[in-house]
Amino acid sequence: MGYRLHETQFLSRPVFDPPGIKYAYAKHPEPGKIRGWVAGMTPPPKRPGISRIIALGDSVTFGLGTEAEAAWPAALERKLTHTEVFNLAMCGWDAEQSVSLAIGHLSAWQPDLVIWGTYTNDMLPSYLMWGTHDKHPVFVGTSIPKGVGILPEAMGLWLVRHTAIYRQFLAARMARAQAKGLQIRPQLAWYQAQLRRLEDWSVRANIPVLVLALPAHTQANPEQCPTVLNAHDCRLQAEAYRDIKAALSKTQLQWLDGQRFYAATGRSDFMVRPGESAGPGAWENDAEHPTAAGHAALAAGLAAPASAILQR
Repeated sequence: MGYRLHETQFLSRPVFDPPGIKYAYAKHPEPGKIRGWVAGMTPPPKRPGISRIIALGDSVTFGLGTEAEAAWPAALERKLTHTEVFNLAMCGWDAEQSVSLAIGHLSAWQPDLVIWGTYTNDMLPSYLMWGTHDKHPVFVGTSIPKGVGILPEAMGLWLVRHTAIYRQFLAARMARAQAKGLQIRPQLAWYQAQLRRLEDWSVRANIPVLVLALPAHTQANPEQCPTVLNAHDCRLQAEAYRDIKAALSKTQLQWLDGQRFYAATGRSDFMVRPGESAGPGAWENDAEHPTAAGHAALAAGLAAPASAILQR
């Protein structure tokens, strides 16, 4: 009971419906607003004559570091007529989580379009519930890294879904394994499998999906990236973005190159600059999460393609 009580102290909670969602908010983090997926959430009634877009993704789409009204889903809504955009993105979510939410729950929302903002770290499976602290994390993975589990994986995952004490036991073992050198690396084949799941769902549900490929905002102008970030990290950012674009190019999903939207502004990056006010969750020299100006650039690039799909 104490382990379950511990889990209730976080804003997020483990979710295994379906298992790939892994975790969600226990309640709305911003009263009166819909930003982020809340476990057991009921879709708002659809209004006649109003198209509905659902935005999925991780902390970039959520808008970490910006107010809800500045994140690209809200900015996109202001650019479209007779359209509502719900931002169901969650900080820390990987590809499996966004795709599992679409497959498991989004048909009930009756969207006219789903836009998934996929960031480069979506190729890294999430194992721990976002928002927990280092001493007492919660394991929510749909697989168990080698050297972490002590039981056959199927049995271990059953215990993860049903036993709070085992979730925290595995999280502690994973922390020790990482301290000893375990590294969670991008899994391109796994990411490609998630893309196929999303593509299949879109066809079965007859719901169009538009994928927005998102680079690190310092990649707005790769040649200038080393002026704000070390060259090694710039190179890793560029390589990771090439990987997700290559994976998307092998699917039938319609996708857009977010780097082009950033570059169209003529800016080299969208970092909080000296004298600028940082939004909620922002930190100095954040090389991943764009400022409100970056979100505005993404919304500007999305407006025409989204409108074209809605008018079909």
